[in-house]
Amino acid sequence: MPCCCFLPLASLSHLLQVRPEDVLEKALHMVETSEKNYLYKCDQLKSIRQDLTVQRIQNELTVKVYETHARFALQAGDLSEYNQCQSQLTRLYGEGIAGCHLEFSAYNLLCVMLHSNNKRDLLSSMASLSKEARLDETVKHALAVHSAVSSGNYVMFFKLYKKAPGLNSCLMDLYVERMRFEAIKCMSKSYRPTVPVRYVTRVLGFTRVDVLCEANVADGLEECEEWLKAHGAVLTVDENSGELQIDTKVSSASLYMPEPDNAVSHGDASLAVDDFLARAS
Repeated sequence: MPCCCFLPLASLSHLLQVRPEDVLEKALHMVETSEKNYLYKCDQLKSIRQDLTVQRIQNELTVKVYETHARFALQAGDLSEYNQCQSQLTRLYGEGIAGCHLEFSAYNLLCVMLHSNNKRDLLSSMASLSKEARLDETVKHALAVHSAVSSGNYVMFFKLYKKAPGLNSCLMDLYVERMRFEAIKCMSKSYRPTVPVRYVTRVLGFTRVDVLCEANVADGLEECEEWLKAHGAVLTVDENSGELQIDTKVSSASLYMPEPDNAVSHGDASLAVDDFLARAS
């Protein structure tokens, strides 16, 4: 009698439902081209990953699935899911399976640098970079971000933010709030008696494009003004020019970091906590 007869019925049923590799490749393409939200894509990709695991498939398709999931997670600001994918990709790359390892070397470096307090992990990540990786533009950008953060150079940080290659900006997005707050505290102590909001808008990256048009500048100014008010900055209008400015003396004592919203800081609005719980119930 075949050994499979001794398997529980539930296990046999699951094995019969597992999709073969060619079907999984088509399923991946469908997810990549889907216009549905991140929660749907995340669920579908986890299902594909499970089918690959059950069949012990570890090849370039496996790498592509994890890379795709990691990119979607970055775009949605889902750092937890990204870390799970990155962990598997590190293992798969280490086994010699081809993929976009230089791109993900940069993402891993930024992730450890910006979102981990473990300096040993950071030093290990930097030391493990190959000569080839250090010449890659995405990795070089990540190393420049590290230099800006470690020196507190917020001007350089936001210059790098505007021209970030690949999905580097998505990982930087998760650090932008903190960097802006540290920058505005520094400005409030360094500039007297005021600093123009237009200048702050440009320096702190509220206008993301280098070629500025009137509409982009106006949108950036409005967003910056709202952000400043939400963080306790005191704004005034210059009597002569009519320009909006920050009263730095008063603001230096009134700035604060507000409680974070339920929604993620970057990406798919469907990742709001309340919405997720409603979907999960």
